[in-house]
Amino acid sequence: TTTKGEEEGGGMEVEHGDRMGQLENVFQQKDAITEPEVLDTIKQYVAVGGKPQTVVEMLSESYVGYGAMINVILEWINTFDLLKGSNEMKREEKDCLWKFLSQFVRENFDPAAFSDVFSSGGGFPEWLQGLIEFPEGRELIYELTDQHRNCLFLNFAVHHILLQGFDKEVAAVGGSISGNFNVFNRLFIKKVEELYASPDDEKDFIRNQLFQMCCSDETKYAYSKLILSKAFDMPYGGYFKRLAEQLEVYAGKNAGLTAWKMNSLFLSKSGYNSKNLEAAFCIGSILRSSSTVLGEVQKLLRMYKQEDGRPSLELLRNSQLMEKMLSDLFAPIRKITDQHRIHIVDIIKEVVAHNSDTDVESISSAISEAVACTQSVSSGVKLAEINLDFLDVPVASIGIYQWLKMKLVDSEFLESGNSIFPSLIQLLHEILERQPLQRSDVLNMISDTLPHIGNSLHTLSRQMLDAATVVLVHGDVALFSSFSKNLVTQRVDRSLIRHLVRTVLSMVGPPYSAFFASTVLRLVTASGHDKITTERGRKSSPDKQSDKHSMPIVSFLAACESIEFAPNSLGPEEESLLAGIRNKSSDHPLE
Repeated sequence: TTTKGEEEGGGMEVEHGDRMGQLENVFQQKDAITEPEVLDTIKQYVAVGGKPQTVVEMLSESYVGYGAMINVILEWINTFDLLKGSNEMKREEKDCLWKFLSQFVRENFDPAAFSDVFSSGGGFPEWLQGLIEFPEGRELIYELTDQHRNCLFLNFAVHHILLQGFDKEVAAVGGSISGNFNVFNRLFIKKVEELYASPDDEKDFIRNQLFQMCCSDETKYAYSKLILSKAFDMPYGGYFKRLAEQLEVYAGKNAGLTAWKMNSLFLSKSGYNSKNLEAAFCIGSILRSSSTVLGEVQKLLRMYKQEDGRPSLELLRNSQLMEKMLSDLFAPIRKITDQHRIHIVDIIKEVVAHNSDTDVESISSAISEAVACTQSVSSGVKLAEINLDFLDVPVASIGIYQWLKMKLVDSEFLESGNSIFPSLIQLLHEILERQPLQRSDVLNMISDTLPHIGNSLHTLSRQMLDAATVVLVHGDVALFSSFSKNLVTQRVDRSLIRHLVRTVLSMVGPPYSAFFASTVLRLVTASGHDKITTERGRKSSPDKQSDKHSMPIVSFLAACESIEFAPNSLGPEEESLLAGIRNKSSDHPLE
């Protein structure tokens, strides 16, 4: 049994508990701390047994700062003179307010909140028309559409902008806002017209915009190829055929999966074959993975081993696919089985045999010898003991290139592989000599590798630069010029560029072509050799070793005085160097 006092005590506890819950609800309201009676509320809470620490936590968590925000807005409005009877805001004031509001929209836009705009029966929103009517509003719609490409409301907004005659403006934005098919269709037509009418110096930029839009997904790529193919037999059909070929090259390079999944629909030498689509998707899966998977390679090979209804070989003519196959064969990122390796070789033979005059046996033998060469060199065998004739077969040479590329970025190998560096350099020389079409790839590999190696392996770096000069022996100045530009752009160590300048000038003498001279001038300024004439003039007794290195450069600069360079062929530093030489030549002859 309980006494009357105990019953009253229990009732008071329940009452206090209910009151405490009510007061806690007050504290949890947004900005509760700003309420005028908050101190009285706190006293009541503590009186019924609440803890002060709990009050502090709840008031801190519920603080938002609406009052402070309103005060800021009122201060802005006051600054903009809106409270003083001004009917119009100055342009800079509008820009400031719009910048704030548009940024707020970008950060808080939620596509889901607009999903029922049309189903709610409200019709076309009046505020959207107001937004479309001024340029900044349309720009905001374009930016949001680029960020939320699947938002139906934003795609509708862009379509409505097009209907109001802003075609050129939308076309200038490009394919990033072409999610709606009607928008894409109109943009496609506008971009093709713009490309055809544009001057030569703008065509590449506009063409890339068009192709980026066409390759945004499989459907748009297929539609673009179909429309272009329909124009082949029309007037100017050759122009559209060339455009279609350029689109395929762009897609293969920049959107490989898109291009090769859909490519089965546009094979020029094959009728409809369901195996084409199956093979295209299998190739797409291989391209998507970081390395080839045995099951996918087996599946692809099985398709091409069929006697009847096998896929078109055009699908295998994919440089990305061959590069991935050869990379796994010569420089695998993980160990592969012998069966996996055999299947890769079989696919490579299938492709090469149908694209060259080399017979299957020679291809197979060259690949085997190339793989054996990498294994022998890695174990310390000298190249003098190896027959390198397999490098005359392009696919074997590409395999060695893949192996070299892997080795030259392997920090562990570079720290411990000094003994086989001469063999690597000789293989670079051999590829550059034997395979003209692979010289560009080899030079790109050298220019990409040098910034990582730098002076840590000075001898190896210099030998790689010496190998690159082989292209000059074969008269390919344009390729060497591109290589030199990459070295300067990637800020390769200046001492290495100085070495390259001296090596080149020891190989080539006057008279120099303007193109070659502009290339070497770029290297001279990048290496710091542009100060050489000043330094020589200051020395009363020149250092013989220094003079030996500087004289070829001094002679080259003297020869440049009489060369007529094309407009804009020299950079500001080269122009300044050349002007200085010409201005001072009468007082300070370089000879």
